[in-house]
Amino acid sequence: MQHSFPESSYSIRQEPFLPDRLLAMEKSNQYKLTQGIIELSNANTWDEAKLEWDLVEIYRQEEPDTCLCGHHPIIEICILKNRVNETCTVVGNVCVKKFMGLPSDKIFQAVRRIGKDETKALNAEAIQHAHERGWINDWERSFCFNTMRKRNLTPKQKSKRAEINQLVLANINRNREK
Repeated sequence: MQHSFPESSYSIRQEPFLPDRLLAMEKSNQYKLTQGIIELSNANTWDEAKLEWDLVEIYRQEEPDTCLCGHHPIIEICILKNRVNETCTVVGNVCVKKFMGLPSDKIFQAVRRIGKDETKALNAEAIQHAHERGWINDWERSFCFNTMRKRNLTPKQKSKRAEINQLVLANINRNREK
């Protein structure tokens, strides 16, 4: 049985759905990030300005920080440095990945994985990041790349992998500097 209701007997609430609000917030954050990056750059457009920036450091910290876009809290912190004018800024992992296309998300994925199990492998991005920062030496970098796809390691290899992963975790997890 189908019911027919006269239009005057009910009203539809014209309030936006939650996804619409989230989309609006995301666009607002993207705008703030874009404006912030442009203001800190020598270039005057987003497409040119984002090319001036490099990911120089990433870390996790217990005490939340605020992204350049205004989002708070962020605990996966990315430090971007402008190679033209040497300016640095704090940006959250999500903004770095979503709007700038830098590989911070892959590095944080590897860190979360080894945080749960120190015998798991780092991915290529995390290995390279750790090596560029001096957290691991050339031999350790080579060992990580050579064993990255291996599931069955010898006890000695497993021990070495865990040792290297502990170095990476010690360097990426921080308490907020006062």
